[in-house]
Amino acid sequence: MGSMIHLSVGRLEIDWGKNSGFTDHSGLFQAADVTDVPYYYAGSEYVDAAGKQEWKIRVEKKEGLSKKLSEVSERIELLGYTLNTCRQEFMSLADLNDFDSEVFRFDELHKALATVDVSAIALDYGDGDEDFGEFFREQIFPKLGMEMLPADDARRTLYNAAEGMENLSSHSVLRLLADNPNAADLPVIWTYKDVEDGGWAKHGEFVQPLQPPNKFLIVAEGSSDAAILLHAFRLLRPHIADFFSFVDMEEGYPFSGTGNLYKFVQGLISIGVQNNAIILFDNDAEGVFGHERCRRLNVPGNMRILRLPDIESFRQFKTIGPGGEHTSDINGKAAAIECYLDFGDQGVVKWNNFNEGAKTYQGELVGKDRHKNQFLGQKSRAIGYDYSKIESVLDLIVTNCVAISEAQQIEYLETHF
Repeated sequence: MGSMIHLSVGRLEIDWGKNSGFTDHSGLFQAADVTDVPYYYAGSEYVDAAGKQEWKIRVEKKEGLSKKLSEVSERIELLGYTLNTCRQEFMSLADLNDFDSEVFRFDELHKALATVDVSAIALDYGDGDEDFGEFFREQIFPKLGMEMLPADDARRTLYNAAEGMENLSSHSVLRLLADNPNAADLPVIWTYKDVEDGGWAKHGEFVQPLQPPNKFLIVAEGSSDAAILLHAFRLLRPHIADFFSFVDMEEGYPFSGTGNLYKFVQGLISIGVQNNAIILFDNDAEGVFGHERCRRLNVPGNMRILRLPDIESFRQFKTIGPGGEHTSDINGKAAAIECYLDFGDQGVVKWNNFNEGAKTYQGELVGKDRHKNQFLGQKSRAIGYDYSKIESVLDLIVTNCVAISEAQQIEYLETHF
């Protein structure tokens, strides 16, 4: 019979394989997701009260990978599967399987998957699982209003669309289901143990680090920036933290200052670097100047030039300089990474020099090392600590990383369908 392997959301089977023939879904998970998960097997035949013969399902707990769908969906987007990517794949399948995408529309499929009750799948269904092709025919298609079509058109559309949906990638199915509020907390489960025990693959093929092509190199102005960002991802977004790598700081940070960072970006572009990269400047006078210089370069599609975001509360910030204490807008003048941490109402910026390139004064947060060290010392989310500003930085990074991967995935679909 062979060894089976399944990827599922709750009880809904999204993908399956047998022996050595399976899709690598390791990128959806992390090592911390290894746990005991249910494996479903067809058991002995029994006769119910109505005299109908059924197969009784046998359930065993074995090692597998499990992560809730809401967290898996963020990893899927970083792998390039956004709604735009799902739409592109859908349109490609419509052409390939000859169904009318104006009759069976992507938006209708999205809406149906966002409202269907995935958790209602019966535990005694078939041999223990319901795959997506069957799920589409029985539970999604009736939601699309096809009964209003002439019978022949409905049957033809159903047949061709069902053929196409059986080939919809598991990443797209998961991304579309992720917009279903009733499915967000369901576990995405990969049951690999039978294939491993059968000798068809090694444990390291299922539980492994994220592959380098899927990672993003984050390069900021200094070691403090990198340390804060690394800690912020691990503390606030641990389920996607492994997607981001930072320059090794153990032997000293080689790109301190906007001038060196500009030269580094020039070097990356000149050698045609293949890594996905985010270049992040501070939101101060030097950072704004460096950001604008880099944006004028011929930046490739696998790179984004960013600066820390403007923050509304920075528009009325306490500052001190030769003219005394004032309330000033520090966006674009003094908002380095430490300003995005929480320091209550104790934040003060001191103006220190005039930046000729930006034609404005450069400022620095007073006591920035103390605020940085307080944040880096946190082992978990601290009650009462305001993470909103540093979260906005993470949002900026993630959004641009998703855009890079989305463009790459859409290009792949356009050239391979």
